[in-house]
Amino acid sequence: MNYPLERRTILAQALKTRDLDGLLVTAPVNVTYLTGFTGDSSYFAVLPKNETLISDTRFEEQVKEECPDLDAVIRPHSKTTIEAAAEVLNKSGAKSVAVEANRITVGDLEALKQLAPKVTFVPLEGLVEAQRVVKDPGEVESIRAAVRVAERAFRMFVTTIREADTEKDMVDAIEKYVRRAGARGTPFQTIAAVGDRGALPHAPPTDRQLGDGSKLLVDWGADMIYKADLTRTLRSPFGTAPSRRNKQERVGYDFEELYGIVLMAQNAALSAIRPGAKAKDVDAAARKVFSIAKLKSDKHDGENLADYFTHGLGHGIGLEVHEAPRVRSNSEDVLEAGMVITIEPGLYIPGWGGIRIEDDVLVTKEGYKLLSTLPREPGTLAFS
Repeated sequence: MNYPLERRTILAQALKTRDLDGLLVTAPVNVTYLTGFTGDSSYFAVLPKNETLISDTRFEEQVKEECPDLDAVIRPHSKTTIEAAAEVLNKSGAKSVAVEANRITVGDLEALKQLAPKVTFVPLEGLVEAQRVVKDPGEVESIRAAVRVAERAFRMFVTTIREADTEKDMVDAIEKYVRRAGARGTPFQTIAAVGDRGALPHAPPTDRQLGDGSKLLVDWGADMIYKADLTRTLRSPFGTAPSRRNKQERVGYDFEELYGIVLMAQNAALSAIRPGAKAKDVDAAARKVFSIAKLKSDKHDGENLADYFTHGLGHGIGLEVHEAPRVRSNSEDVLEAGMVITIEPGLYIPGWGGIRIEDDVLVTKEGYKLLSTLPREPGTLAFS
């Protein structure tokens, strides 16, 4: 199946219904989606009589390898991409051409208007992105492959880290293993948060050592063109309880109890996933678990755990690590079969730490399918 060709056919029909002669695609991620070309600094012109990839001599051979069915204009280093694109548009005879309003700069658009004065440029926002929301089978398999690489890297990671490793050491290690497992790299800076630092959902790495806390939150991913995004929180074998060494952590919360509640919230959200479900209702299913949960200790009477869940439940994932749909309390998105989303409930308690469980999930006709396979139960993924 030539998935890029199929995507271009759908896009051409969408342009026709808007009475547009074409679209100039300037966002690299959208160029990749429509052509299969994985380089950068390139545009793609969708025009009535031909479709043209506009690149430069650095990528000439790569274009031939990745896009043998496409016409290509390879500009010399003496010509800018904007100039090359304007020449293509002028030769096409197109009168009205859409541009990606949220992806092109004002300066570049003004330059296009000057270089192609007979073309009327129509700013459109999110046209290709809307098409990307529902993944085709090729995309699902690409995401699944990225997940497999991320999981393989994590299994290597947990068998090699040691008590004296700092958060920075651990971030460096898992990113090395992700590349060794076959990825181009990670799609965002890995998070390795020890002890109470897990209360920061996006904790930057520090010199805090693994042995200085009773738990470790790790948020990592893999970039295989398509992305994976996962989180696991582990009980550390080196700091099993707040002590003189890891005194930064407040006492009074039980790791296993809170972990079980986070897992219940994730399972409740997963059970709410189906075509036609509102994304905000999936988010609400997780929040309801937190709002009604009662901790065993009398110290926490009246405490609403939902107050410690401080971000949206999840987001779409694909060519970008954050894309539509948005799975959060104010989202108006409705789930469709073929969407791939993260489900990542968490609790973040200042002074104690955080617990987050994140998995990548395919929306199916029947409900959902987990693309990630790492165990989600506490204690099932352990250090060596």
